Amino acid sequence: MTTTNIPRGKYHIWTVGCQMNQADSQRIQAILEDLGWEETGMDQANLVVLNTCSVRQAPEEKAHNLLAQLKRVKEKRDDLLVALMGCMIGKQKTIDELSKRYPHIDLFMKVEQADILPRFLEERWTPISGAGCLDIEFMDNEQPAATPVAPAQITPTFATSFNRTGKRTVLPMAIVPKPGERVAHYPTNIPPQAHAKPTAWLPIVLGCNKVCTYCIVPYRRGRERSRPIDELMVEARTLVDKGAKELTLLGQTIEAYGLDLPGQPNLADLMESLSEIEGLKRIRFMTSYPRHMTDDMIRRMAAMPKVCEHLNIPVQAGHNDTLKRMKRGYTIEEYCERIDRVRELWPKASLSTDIIVGFCGETEEEFQTTLDMLAKIRFDVVHVAAYSVRPGTVAARWEDDIPLAEKKRRLHAVEEQQARIALEINQPLVGSIEEVMVEEINTSRGLQQWKGRNRTNKLVFFPAPDDRDIKPGDLVNVRIERATAWSLQGCAVAEPSFT
Repeated sequence: MTTTNIPRGKYHIWTVGCQMNQADSQRIQAILEDLGWEETGMDQANLVVLNTCSVRQAPEEKAHNLLAQLKRVKEKRDDLLVALMGCMIGKQKTIDELSKRYPHIDLFMKVEQADILPRFLEERWTPISGAGCLDIEFMDNEQPAATPVAPAQITPTFATSFNRTGKRTVLPMAIVPKPGERVAHYPTNIPPQAHAKPTAWLPIVLGCNKVCTYCIVPYRRGRERSRPIDELMVEARTLVDKGAKELTLLGQTIEAYGLDLPGQPNLADLMESLSEIEGLKRIRFMTSYPRHMTDDMIRRMAAMPKVCEHLNIPVQAGHNDTLKRMKRGYTIEEYCERIDRVRELWPKASLSTDIIVGFCGETEEEFQTTLDMLAKIRFDVVHVAAYSVRPGTVAARWEDDIPLAEKKRRLHAVEEQQARIALEINQPLVGSIEEVMVEEINTSRGLQQWKGRNRTNKLVFFPAPDDRDIKPGDLVNVRIERATAWSLQGCAVAEPSFT
């Protein structure tokens, strides 16, 4: 796909939010590197891509702050382009509002439209005399497109903006898909990076069909669309060929994979295919939804040596009234039954979950029920967040009636209880030997240690041994010498079981 007629520049990708956003940024980076662009800091970049998140208020506020700063920077620089992607990109109304508020945004882009980047850069940037913004006159329907666009792709919306001389730049309007048209997959002609990290993301389900009242994701990422196994196998093999040893399969409700595909292959079917890839050592997956997890699927995953023993199964709250207001689609009794089955069928698996405290109408009794549920199930990890109103969701129309101070109290109560539970779970691992996949060097408090994860997704730190060369992607046997609530520390004891 390498394009030689586009001048090379420097780029910076700013990413917040979930693992799906990280995977999307990974994909954008691959495109830019294939074009010969060089990664740099935001202050030196010719193209700044903001990959945004609207699931929580804090990351969205960070994006707004950065957009305001970039507006001031762009007033002084002709060679700067700004692109916005991620969950702040919604329907056309949202784009219009953002474009009006931030006219300096040059491109609004969803990752499904990512292969428009070469055309966009060809039209909008050139390094001549350091002036990067090209004025493109209005392109009517009689003029041919600069680059043919595949029928399955949607041309993204380009912003209308003004350069320093005040001349108006107008670019092609967005092509609106026909009603019911389903743009299901990532562009297939996007190359991976020249060198992949040992751990890589592989999105397999895009969007979400659940309509949780607090969540903006379905409105921003659309309905569930599964990527075909053949397409995923091509991408997975390429990532492994480039250096990935571990793939994490991503989806808002991962066990829904395949429900919309011909023949309805499921998650276990995909994992069996991926397990055949030579050089792939580990397979992880997230995020699970209890009603989609069948006994047969759990049994099959537990029997695959490459599938790691860890599940993230968000519960969000421990009281049925709260769950009903959240429209989670299950009762706490159903959720606990599913947890029991997982532990029966896959006893070595560790469990993590997500909790929202201070949701609309949550009483002290309801919150205490959540604490009791967490104490009973005893998750390895609990990700907890205080509820924040997300405009556009159903709950945004309700009263946010829990004071911020009370939300923080409840959040800290969950954190404190979970710290005790996690320490009790991790302490018995002292003295055990854990297989750790090395990810990177970690430097803190003047010490350099290797950082990695064991099969159950626990962070492990260990110093580099004097008698062995270790590199990211290696599997190393580590004897655990100390445990905390958040990580394990130890030392390498023998040659890795395999590399």
